[in-house]
Amino acid sequence: MATLKKIPLVLMGCGGVGRRLLQHIVSCRSLHANLGVHLRVAGVSDSKSLVVASDVFTKEFNDNLLSEICRLKADHSSLSTLIGGFGGECQVFLDSDLRGKLSEIASLLGISAGLAFVDCSASSETVEILTQAVDLGCCIVLANKKPLTSTMVHWGM
Repeated sequence: MATLKKIPLVLMGCGGVGRRLLQHIVSCRSLHANLGVHLRVAGVSDSKSLVVASDVFTKEFNDNLLSEICRLKADHSSLSTLIGGFGGECQVFLDSDLRGKLSEIASLLGISAGLAFVDCSASSETVEILTQAVDLGCCIVLANKKPLTSTMVHWGM
């Protein structure tokens, strides 16, 4: 079998839409493999915390961890409850470190690995990180138009 094209992604927003996306990624692994693609979830954030793989260059969340993230968020729990869990598979960053860590991940994986930021939040507060991610060579995927409705100042116009 040919080598799979690995696409790293960071999911911002883990409400109903974000959780469904994670569940879909897990349930469609064999379909993706048949198409020669592997979606490597390297991070997930909610409004207060960010969980990233222990090594964003090479590691990813396994399907059990993705299912646990979905369960936590369905129960309205914060991702910060994963601190110390899953045997060091992930690192948790809280509110004050969130934007800085997202920027760092974008700069590390943007051009070199084709990182995709997937915004499933219902917030316009993601605009700054999304524009920075694009500037750093990342792709962005939007589940809604909220980030696109910010002022033109954000888009350099």
